[in-house]
Amino acid sequence: MSSLPETLLPEEVDALQEMASVGCGQALSSLGRLMRRRLDMDVTETWAGRSPGAIADFMGALGGNLVAVAVHLEGLLAGHLVLALPEGDAGRLADALGFPVAEGWSAMAESALMESGNIVGSAFVSAVAQMVKQQLLLSVPRLARGGGRECLDALVAREAGAVALATRFSCREPPGPLEGLILFMPEPGQMRPLLQALERR
Repeated sequence: MSSLPETLLPEEVDALQEMASVGCGQALSSLGRLMRRRLDMDVTETWAGRSPGAIADFMGALGGNLVAVAVHLEGLLAGHLVLALPEGDAGRLADALGFPVAEGWSAMAESALMESGNIVGSAFVSAVAQMVKQQLLLSVPRLARGGGRECLDALVAREAGAVALATRFSCREPPGPLEGLILFMPEPGQMRPLLQALERR
């Protein structure tokens, strides 16, 4: 994966990464409060590929099964926000929320993961809305399970999946470790108004 979309200047990538970092910081604080555990986050990275679906292909190449929850973002922040965890880590998240998955994924455990995605998305949107001083909207969450490529393709259209701002997070507190990823995947051709709003703030 390239670290820089060819259509963006380095300073524009920096602005998007700063925005995603602020949004993910608030999102993970909200998720941590829900879990009653501390979540740590890494520096936001820019992932970019030359072809549609590059992010899904990259996720698939990592191997293993994922549980992913996505919300569609509308308006100035057009795109998708995806909360993705390896299946074992997603199970530990469901356990922390009171829905153990030792005997398989129940509808309630999946619902808890979807609500987690909704909380992450709402907090991310709220943080960015404060930055750009505009109202931003998001859809109801959707969930997918399976290989990384299959999950992303089920949640995000291929033509919208060439660029992502990726923030890894982890938790080392008992009862067990947990790692995951938040992806902000902006709609192609919709980034310019967002960048202009970030420049004006």
